[in-house]
Amino acid sequence: MLRKMMTGLVACVALSACGIAAAAEDGWIPLLQSQEDMQTNWKASENQGTFKFENGELVVHGDCSHLFYVGPVNNANFKNFEFKAQVKTTQGSNSGIYIHTAYQQTGWPGTGYECQVNTTHTDPKKTGGLYGLRDVMNDAPSKDDQWFDYYIKVEGRHILIQIDGKTTVDCFERDEWRTRRRRISSGTFAIQGHDPKSLVYYRNIMVRPLPDDTGWIPLLGTEKDLQTDWKASENQGTFKFENDVLVVHGDRSHLFYAGPVNNATFTDFEFTADVKTTQGSNSGIYFHTAYQETDWPGKGYECQVNTTHSDRKKTGGLYGVQDVIDNAPSKDGEWFNYYIKVQGKHIVIKIDGKTTVDWTEPDDWQQGGRKIDKGTFAIQGHDPKSLVYFKNIKVRPLDAIKVVVVTGGHDFEREPFFKLFQGYGDIKYIEAAQKDHSELFEDISNWDYDVIVLYNMSQNISAKRQENFKALLAKGVGLVALHHAEGAFNTWEDYRQIIGARYPLKPQEIDGVQFATGTYDHDMDMNVKIADREHPITQGMSDFTIHDETYKGIWFATDNQVLLTTDHPKSDKTICWTRPSGDNRVVFLQLGHDSKAYANPNYRELIVRSIRWAGGRL
Repeated sequence: MLRKMMTGLVACVALSACGIAAAAEDGWIPLLQSQEDMQTNWKASENQGTFKFENGELVVHGDCSHLFYVGPVNNANFKNFEFKAQVKTTQGSNSGIYIHTAYQQTGWPGTGYECQVNTTHTDPKKTGGLYGLRDVMNDAPSKDDQWFDYYIKVEGRHILIQIDGKTTVDCFERDEWRTRRRRISSGTFAIQGHDPKSLVYYRNIMVRPLPDDTGWIPLLGTEKDLQTDWKASENQGTFKFENDVLVVHGDRSHLFYAGPVNNATFTDFEFTADVKTTQGSNSGIYFHTAYQETDWPGKGYECQVNTTHSDRKKTGGLYGVQDVIDNAPSKDGEWFNYYIKVQGKHIVIKIDGKTTVDWTEPDDWQQGGRKIDKGTFAIQGHDPKSLVYFKNIKVRPLDAIKVVVVTGGHDFEREPFFKLFQGYGDIKYIEAAQKDHSELFEDISNWDYDVIVLYNMSQNISAKRQENFKALLAKGVGLVALHHAEGAFNTWEDYRQIIGARYPLKPQEIDGVQFATGTYDHDMDMNVKIADREHPITQGMSDFTIHDETYKGIWFATDNQVLLTTDHPKSDKTICWTRPSGDNRVVFLQLGHDSKAYANPNYRELIVRSIRWAGGRL
């Protein structure tokens, strides 16, 4: 229901300007319906005569050119979306549909990805491929002179292409694909006019914008993810990542998620994966478990994966608790969707949308280590004869990010400041006002926060508290530091390395360089430039102006990853950055002096994105 509501909301926002074609009830919005649409909402590059609109169809025929959508729908800037069109090729013709691109006057678009349109052109890369990355070679799923349906879906880094309902590309963007310009980001669409001999037709070009943040987070999309974010137990060779699919085949082993999302600790969540079994194979998906070097995991529950293995407990069961006996809801050799939801003590399992388990753990339940608690996920490699495939492994945490906002040592406007953290279902905050500078870190034995937000300028922190602070970060607790926290703990050397900066409260030498006392100026209008447009915190944002306080004369770490800069003469250039990733995530946002800054919608967006990123949700 939430997704339908959000999709409807996006469509309503997309249609808010006058003169935009109405969306259907299902959210699909036409992009090209008339000659007037083409003249006002599309912009051709070097050879404008290549594109004509005749009899309800876009005719593409002429010298090399690209037709970019520049109209009002979503302000011609799409991140997550569904796109569809009907296409007809002719003998020897070539074309393409670009996504996440941007207008340029000449040449092939340098931004975004191309979805190939080619039935019989000499290029062996045919219709339905993601050009140069996931190609359909030689045998096109289309036929010349026949209309076919072209469907593209982008959600996060997941790309899906279908021709006449048949999937030709289903993959996550790989890190090695990403260049400065060719990457999943956001942008517009473009239709390609390839060459004078090519004649291609398009009609019913439509888009359905999807919410930018559905909450689903990929856990395994690349070979690098497998190497860095997952940890196999006794027989590591059981797991391989090939062609965007996790292949499970070998001696008994379990692959545990150990990556940054939610610090690999999940309580309430939704989990989904596409799974394919083969004859006689067995596997499973564990949740609320923990890494162990050998044997079957002793903690958490197993969700069974078994279509035709001799074990009578089949796919979709909660193993040994609420089993699916004998009749599996899955078929060997066919992909099926596995869905798990845990909320409180309630467990739901669905296979291809059909509920197989709906069970609530009793209060007096005892079955060894099998209890609702919290923990990570694991994929089971059952035995050498079992061959099972997994793809599109994703999670949506349902428990809110627990945030502790540390204040003290500097006045601020309380009510408007704390409004920055309100109105988000996935963020739950509490203030920790420090009366003794840093007492929050005196005893961390019962620590229950995912992210620390520092908005303090207190100074004293004992050696014990320093070690506890660093221990929390080493455990994966995220850190978001704001504005005057740059001047906190001014004599603690590790702190400046942690946050990547120091505001000198008095003249001092730092790393062999003499610094004067830092300077500040109130009520400045600062032009803010997005320095890194691909980072999750700033992706899709535009440059903006904010009325705020400036700082100058700051020491900055040389290895900061800079996200925001300014050219204001009374400010240092760098005003937002992240630290090199280790066991946790650290971001510093220098903006945020008073209610004038808090009221800026860009600042509010930066705050919530920073918290989500630091908490492993972005």
